[in-house]
Amino acid sequence: MATEIKMPQLSDTMDSGKILSWSKQEGETVTRGDILAEVETDKANLEIESFHKGVLLKIVTNAGDSAGVGEVIAYIGDEGEEVAENGASSSSAESSSAAPSEPTPEPTPEASAQEDAANTASSPTPPAASYSSSNGNGHQPTSQGRIKASPLAKKIASERGIDLSSLSGSGPEGRIVRRDIESAAAASAQTSSPQRSSQQSQAAPVASETAAKETPRQSETPSSEGGKKTPFSKMRSTIARRMQQSVNEAPHFYVTTSVCMDNVMTLRKTLKEKKGYEKTSINHFVIKAAAYGIAAEPRVNNAVRDEEYLYEPEGINIGIITAIEDGLLIPVVKQADKLSLKDLVFEARSAVERARAGRPNAQDLVGGTFSISNMGMFDVESFTAVINPGQGSVLAVSSILEQPVARDGELVVANMMKVTISVDHRIIDGVMAGNFLKAFKEALENPALLLL
Repeated sequence: MATEIKMPQLSDTMDSGKILSWSKQEGETVTRGDILAEVETDKANLEIESFHKGVLLKIVTNAGDSAGVGEVIAYIGDEGEEVAENGASSSSAESSSAAPSEPTPEPTPEASAQEDAANTASSPTPPAASYSSSNGNGHQPTSQGRIKASPLAKKIASERGIDLSSLSGSGPEGRIVRRDIESAAAASAQTSSPQRSSQQSQAAPVASETAAKETPRQSETPSSEGGKKTPFSKMRSTIARRMQQSVNEAPHFYVTTSVCMDNVMTLRKTLKEKKGYEKTSINHFVIKAAAYGIAAEPRVNNAVRDEEYLYEPEGINIGIITAIEDGLLIPVVKQADKLSLKDLVFEARSAVERARAGRPNAQDLVGGTFSISNMGMFDVESFTAVINPGQGSVLAVSSILEQPVARDGELVVANMMKVTISVDHRIIDGVMAGNFLKAFKEALENPALLLL
C-alpha cells in the first residue's frame, strides 16, 4: 500500500509550508535520506527528507502551492502501484464523502490532520479525539447540565457569542479548549462568505493563518502621520503573533542574579588551545550551565498545555535565540545535559551557523523546552526576555562587565554578568526560579562542574 508523505512540522511555530521545488519527480526511485522537496516555512527554507524507500508515485502538492502541517503532499510506494486520481486513499475518500450528522460545520480530514500534527508536536501525548455531539462520546452536558470546557474557552465563547453545546472538544476527554472556539468562529465566518472556496470555508484556524500569510504583500504606502508603512514579513508576522500570545497567556515573573565569570574566562582561555575546544564561547558555558541548573530544578523545564495541564518534558532541549536579518530563529541543542562540553560546542555552533545561513535542517527548530537569549555582545547591562510560547522559561544573559565587588572583606574588581530568568508564573514559582539560578551560578563560578 502506498505511503502518505505529509507536510512535516519543521519548526515549533510552523503551521503550513509552501513547496518551492521538488527534488524528485513522479516515477523516480527514492531511498531513505533522499531530499524530496524544498519548503518555505514562516521562518526559513527547509528540505524534506525521505524516511521511506520506493517510487515517488504521485505529487499532490505542486511546486508553488502550500499545504498545512499534516496534509498529504505526495505518495511513495512500489513501482506500478496505483493511487486514486485525487491523491486520496480509499479510507480518506470515504471519510471526506461522509455527510455531517449536524448542521454545525465539521473540519475536513485535512484540517483535522493539521490540528493533530500541531497538537502532537506540542503535547506529551496525542490529543484526545474530537467527537460529534450526536455520538454520545463527546462533551455532552452532564446530568447537572455542565459542559466540559476550559475557563479561557468559556470566556472567548461568551465574548464571541458561540454556543458551547454545539461544539466538539479536542482537549483531553473531549474538553473544549481555545482552539475549538477559534475553529468554530473561523468556520462560521468563512461559511457566511460566498466568495470563499469550499476548502477555505472548512479550514481550521491554522489554515486561516496560512491563507493570511500567503496573501501577496502590498508595497510600501505613505502614512497619514508622515513616513511610510511597510507590511510585516512572514517571519516578523509570526514573531509578532507568538510574542503577543506569550504576553497575553503567560503571567511573566522575573528573578535576577549576578554571576562572577572570572573562572569561566580563565578556563575558556585554557581550553581554546586544546583540540576540539578552539571555538568555545562564553555562551557555550552558559548553555551547559543552564542544563546543569535545569537538572537541579527540573520544574523550570515544564510548560502549560491546553491552558490548564502541566507538561513535563522527557529531555532538556535548550533553544539558542539567534538573530538573523529579518527576525529570530531558535535552533535547539537536544539533550544538552547529556552532552560533554566539547560535543555541546560542536552541536550548538553547527545549529547556529545553519540558522544564520538560512539553512537549518528539519530537526534544528523543533523540540525546545527552555530558551536562552544572550545579548552580551551588545554591552547590555540587564534585560528581560519574553517566554517562547510552548515553554515555561527563558533566560536573559547580559554582558560581562568589570565591577567592584566585596570579597572576604576587601574590595576587588571582578568580571560580573547579570542573568534574569522569566518564568510562567502559572506553573513556576519564585522558589523554583531561585533554585535554578543558584545551581546555574554554582556551575559558572565552579566551571569544573561542567566538565564532569
